[in-house]
Amino acid sequence: MGKIIFQNAIPNIGFESPKPSSRILSDRDILKKRSENYMSLIKGIDSDLLSETGGKEELMAKIRSEFGTAELNSLPLGILARCFLGHPYEVHTLDLSGEQIIKHYKTGESLPEHFEKARILAKHNAYAFVEIYADKLILIREDGVAAKL
Repeated sequence: MGKIIFQNAIPNIGFESPKPSSRILSDRDILKKRSENYMSLIKGIDSDLLSETGGKEELMAKIRSEFGTAELNSLPLGILARCFLGHPYEVHTLDLSGEQIIKHYKTGESLPEHFEKARILAKHNAYAFVEIYADKLILIREDGVAAKL
């Protein structure tokens, strides 16, 4: 008799799935100062990689916790930051859609849609990283203070 290896349906093992949120982030929410935990998590991506964060799912959970119970579509598309791996790498992206979570880009290499417009800002010393939204850029300073562009 054949053994089932792949199964598309999620078995019901008695856990309730998390309820989707209905809260939309306002500009006031988006411009709040980022927590120290969030800042160290994002700044440590180059040096700590995923081993310190416990993996992709845990990393995503920590990032989403920064934004509370916001709707998934009101969260940033991703984060762009200066890469400290050294030449030839210039910036790295943290894709919050979960497809390619972290990717390091070489100097001059094309970035995904919505990210290219933030490249110069991400490399600027005034900002720790840039949160990329579909309709705006949020610049995050080293102390966690946010500004909208």
